[in-house]
Amino acid sequence: MEMRKKANRSLLLLALLFIGAACCLYAYPDAWWARMLLYASEAGLVGALADLFAVTVLFRHPFGWKWIPHTAIIPRNRDKLIDGVAHMVEKQLLSEDMLKEKVGQISLVEIAIAWIDRRPAGAVADQVWTLLSGLLAKLDLNGIAVRLDEQARKGIRRINLSPYAGKALRWVMDNGDFQSWIGQLVEYAAARASGEETLAAIRGLLAKEKEKFVNQGGIFSKWLKKMAVEIAESTNALNLDDAANALYNDLHKLLDDLRSPQHELRQLLERMTYELADQLEHREDVAAAVSAWRDEVIGQISLLPSIEAILGRFRQLLSQRPDMPQAAEETADDRPPDLKALINRFIAGYWEWFKTNEETKRWLERYAQAFVRHIIETEHAVIGHIVRTTLDRFTEQRLVQFIESKVETDLQRIRLNGAYIGAALGAAFYVLLYGIYEPLLQRL
Repeated sequence: MEMRKKANRSLLLLALLFIGAACCLYAYPDAWWARMLLYASEAGLVGALADLFAVTVLFRHPFGWKWIPHTAIIPRNRDKLIDGVAHMVEKQLLSEDMLKEKVGQISLVEIAIAWIDRRPAGAVADQVWTLLSGLLAKLDLNGIAVRLDEQARKGIRRINLSPYAGKALRWVMDNGDFQSWIGQLVEYAAARASGEETLAAIRGLLAKEKEKFVNQGGIFSKWLKKMAVEIAESTNALNLDDAANALYNDLHKLLDDLRSPQHELRQLLERMTYELADQLEHREDVAAAVSAWRDEVIGQISLLPSIEAILGRFRQLLSQRPDMPQAAEETADDRPPDLKALINRFIAGYWEWFKTNEETKRWLERYAQAFVRHIIETEHAVIGHIVRTTLDRFTEQRLVQFIESKVETDLQRIRLNGAYIGAALGAAFYVLLYGIYEPLLQRL
């Protein structure tokens, strides 16, 4: 707006200067300076008027006269202008090849890392927390549990558990202390067998076996067995207490012997365990038996209640506000873990690992670059569509105002240049005609 005022003032000044020069030439017809002033002011006025006309007809009809040809150029060519701008932006300024080249020159992963690191501490974890809690709050957990149960069953049925079980058992045997575990079992059994209850249990088992022996067979056989047992007991040939004590002592002697890792029973158990691992890995009949057992177990049990309970508990933990105080009677052991703190620690630890893992970043960068290039290839026409749609919303008047506002200053400077250059050229022509050409012509 300020430049427009300057251009208008220059036009007014030249008009006044032209009138003043005409008056001076009329008063001093032989004065060279009056003619030179008239030349300069006339040429400057013509240049200023011509540029004013040229600038005006770009946007509107001068004085509203529509009969003047080649005026209001921009409004009359609105559609061509919009298509030209859209084509220029889509095919030249933001062409597909140029965008691919620029994307290839930058590291998308490093830019994402820098952007996340600039955010406040914990902002990313808070967003993940909000996303998880909001997502779980809207999900149908029962339906999800049913689908998870079905998928889990299908997945387990497709897995041949036998080789994995064999490898797992072998790994446990190779990396664990099998004999130490057996020793702990032996000590546990010795502790349980050292009480009077064990002796009484052995006595009870022997008594049951005696009754079972006496009561089997026919009447005569039962009578004969009963008489034989009574005779044996009367002669102390059969004494359940002595037998129970003997078995009790033998049991303790066996447990004492089993405390040695070199005991043949413990060594046999270890070899049989390795053989079991080998059979689980390589024998097809064992694998078939394990698969049959797997299918039978899957058919009899349901994972649905457990999945529903896990999802429900997870939703409860995510929905619980961390800033809400716990009940006064709730002890520390009864309180649920601070799941948000766990998620925050997990995300923070993984993020620090990710920033230092160059191989993972290179892998992700390849996929990010491929994804962006694919988007550019498939959606590049959206750029032109956006430009065209945006400009189509502009009316002729708004389009004129938009373009004029962007080039207002430069257009008004054109008017100033026309006035100044026109006046300078007028003065130069006067000097050329009357200072050089006319004296040269008179001499010749």
